[in-house]
Amino acid sequence: MNTTGAKLFRDPVHDIIPLDQSDPIDQTLFALINTPEVQRLRRIRQLGMSFLVYHGAEHSRFTHSMGVCHLARKMHERLFHDGDGDRLALSCAALLHDIGHGPFSHVIERISGVHHESITQRVLEGSGTAVHRILLEADESLPNRIVSILQGTHAIPALTDIVSSQLDADRLDYILRDRLATGVRIGDYDLGRILEMLRLKDGALVVHERAQEAIEGYLLARFHMYTQVYLHKTSRSAERMLAAAIERVRELRASGFQFRYFPADLPLARLLQGEVLEVSEHCSLDDTDLWHAFKHWAKEADPILAEISAGLVNRQLYKTISIAADDPRGEAGVIADARDEVESAGEDPRYHLLVDHSRDTGYRPYQPGLKTQPIRILEESGHVRPIETRSAIVKSLGAHLHERSRLCVPARLAERIRSVAGPQSAPRLI
Repeated sequence: MNTTGAKLFRDPVHDIIPLDQSDPIDQTLFALINTPEVQRLRRIRQLGMSFLVYHGAEHSRFTHSMGVCHLARKMHERLFHDGDGDRLALSCAALLHDIGHGPFSHVIERISGVHHESITQRVLEGSGTAVHRILLEADESLPNRIVSILQGTHAIPALTDIVSSQLDADRLDYILRDRLATGVRIGDYDLGRILEMLRLKDGALVVHERAQEAIEGYLLARFHMYTQVYLHKTSRSAERMLAAAIERVRELRASGFQFRYFPADLPLARLLQGEVLEVSEHCSLDDTDLWHAFKHWAKEADPILAEISAGLVNRQLYKTISIAADDPRGEAGVIADARDEVESAGEDPRYHLLVDHSRDTGYRPYQPGLKTQPIRILEESGHVRPIETRSAIVKSLGAHLHERSRLCVPARLAERIRSVAGPQSAPRLI
């Protein structure tokens, strides 16, 4: 690309991301970037509570979305040399794939029951959004084409593979970006080799066999990022505290408690109650709203809500105690004994004994009937095979489930609960 006259975005992972102002597609992307709905993503951290562990993890959903768009376009260019393949819709889908996320992303999603995918579709198709207006100005069919890519119904399956698969621009970007932001020394892989070896076969994304080792490195990087960063015990504890604070707010409101702050008609209050907001209301919320609420809740008369909220604001987090996988009492028995211990200390086990379950697998192998597709390797013979049938490393990743259960308790209870929980153990590999 001739960068003369281009808008240049300096990215810490991908260096220069150029948008050619003479290219109609890039003009549309630039207009989308400057909408309130996309700019809001600057105020939502990519890694939620992980900045409380890795102080450099301050990057946002916006920076990630820019990276995903950049990588998706590079993948598209590699696959569709002739310019076909709905480049406009693919570029927009990659940029806008996270547009529906609310404050603290997946954490609030699990609490409220409102999924970001449904909000994303409403933003794309809703007549009241700047995003929708710009898409219509580019092409009246564009919103529907973008939705079809995100939902996997587009006529060209590879476009969905680029945005949402086990080898998509989303994962390719966040692994490198999160590695850089957290400062960990894991999570690196050979992105250039993977991009060079992408191929198109029967309308779907495949990878030439000469990149098998690079794919193995990518999957190992993702696995280690989950074990070391995404499922870190301290950030998981903070997430459980966040959920407990919101549960306490719900309980207090139901009992008629009069908050000094946090009127029931606030969009955030209604979201936390599970209400589906108007698109404009949802797109007005970001992490700032919830931190503002925590600061006020820390001063409320209810001691439980005040303690948890102040703990989040001031990083006085609950301690974590692992539940041994081989404890003869079983997980339920350990939790029951810990609950009794908390009650004997005069504390409320609903809010002073939080249970965290974390689990992930490094790769999901092919299984008939499942929506998740395997990473497909194109052999020199022309045959396509799931990578797990060729790689012992990937087969092993797909066979094991990294699973761990922990108890999260205030520091004053940690030693008592450790004595009840018994010896600590390594993660379960199932």
